[in-house]
Amino acid sequence: MIPVQLIRTRDLVSPVLAGTLTLVASIALTVVSAWLITRAWQMPPVMDLTVAVTAVRALGITRAVFRYIERLVSHDVALSSAARARSVAYERLAGSGASVGAMSRGSLLTRLGSDIDAVADVIVRAIVPVGVAAVTGVLSVSFAALLSWEVALVLAVGLVLAAVVPSGLSARAVRQAEALRARSVEAYTAAVDRVLADAVALRVGGGMEPALAQADSAARSYARAGESGASADAVGAASSLWIHGLTITGVLLVAGTAYLDGGHSPQWLAVLVLLSLAAFEAVSVLPNAAVAWTRGAGARARLEEVLRGSGALGVVPAAGAVVSDEPRLVARDLSYGRDTDLGVINLDLPFGARHEIIAPSGSGKTTLLMTLAGILPPRGGEVSVDGYSPASVSGTVVLFSAEDAHVFATTVRDNLALGAADASDEEMMEVLEAVGLADWVAELPGGLDTVLGSGAASLSGGQRRRLLLARVLLTDAPILLLDEPVEHLDAGGAAEMLEMLNRDALPGRRARRTVVVVRHPR
Repeated sequence: MIPVQLIRTRDLVSPVLAGTLTLVASIALTVVSAWLITRAWQMPPVMDLTVAVTAVRALGITRAVFRYIERLVSHDVALSSAARARSVAYERLAGSGASVGAMSRGSLLTRLGSDIDAVADVIVRAIVPVGVAAVTGVLSVSFAALLSWEVALVLAVGLVLAAVVPSGLSARAVRQAEALRARSVEAYTAAVDRVLADAVALRVGGGMEPALAQADSAARSYARAGESGASADAVGAASSLWIHGLTITGVLLVAGTAYLDGGHSPQWLAVLVLLSLAAFEAVSVLPNAAVAWTRGAGARARLEEVLRGSGALGVVPAAGAVVSDEPRLVARDLSYGRDTDLGVINLDLPFGARHEIIAPSGSGKTTLLMTLAGILPPRGGEVSVDGYSPASVSGTVVLFSAEDAHVFATTVRDNLALGAADASDEEMMEVLEAVGLADWVAELPGGLDTVLGSGAASLSGGQRRRLLLARVLLTDAPILLLDEPVEHLDAGGAAEMLEMLNRDALPGRRARRTVVVVRHPR
């Protein structure tokens, strides 16, 4: 199970109550209107109808007001739950294990995006409607029983069948299509992410057209998967209409027979028939609720798959994995990844050492760093930090700076604060000066508080690399694993950055560190 209460029971009381009051007002409006119409047909004194006329107006307004309130509170609960889930998911992923590191970006985007949305959607589309239908159904049958227990029995059977049969058919239909839809969403997300994230490289390398064709194919598969699930709605809606029709027919037969036998007024008959019609409004949405529940269950299972492979909440080191303040990084007979060109790796880096690996793209440099950081498991040999597996020590000890680390669409200050949330302006400007961005930031209209409105797209390739390096230098990690830190820099800028990284005393939070740099030949 997900280690967080995504949906808290107490949060559901308000939306269920508001939804119930909405439908009760709607049913009461129908009942009073039925009485008013049939009574007015008898042409009584106008004063006899005054209360009913006023009640119709009041109930019409009440229904709209409570519907609005129900939408507000139910969506507030759903959005708050999704926010809590994402916060916990990202905290867990900060200490992610090998199974998560091996996932594609498309898989992670789907699970942390649409899958969390699908789980939260269960609140609005499944849990609240089911709760409202249960309460409203009981109230409707109870009121009908006050007028005729025979009609109440027919109505109760009809409501139960309308709640169970269409929902079961819809859930069964969507369950069969859900696996295909989930795979299609994942493939589509991965294809679009590749086109957007690697646009420059794809254009330069001539791979944009094949990538766009792959994205287009994934989009068509996604659309077909969505169409395959449309039958679920059709099956549920059709069976619901049949049961609704049969129930109303039964109510007409029972109530009509009693009316013809005498002893009941036209108002009695009209109220029972229209009450039965209105009562089905609550259960008519249950097939869609079953679809949402089934999709939410699949999304939750996929989300649990990610979180099971993640570290403990708060990225707490494993018991006993306490390293020194000057840890040693060792790799013995290390083999990693698949089909890498770097061969078996042997490293013995005492604290403060510098190590550089220069190899062409696709040779396994990034995979090596991820293995040294404990994100991916070695295929052979071992990696240790002061004798412990890097996967068992805190993420603040061994820091892997990815080539595609994210630049957020927020201020320069907030992007740097990911390295050290408590960093002062002086500390930030120190590292910006070291990476050659101090003058650029000083010229910005808001300085450190300038918003990078388009995230990484607001920066040149070189500025992005410098900003990411400044963020790394603000951390307190004693071991830095840097993936392509001088990519997109000109020869002079790259030489300056590499010279700075090779100094014994680095700028930032910690002067002495172990630094491992991987880059391609220039």
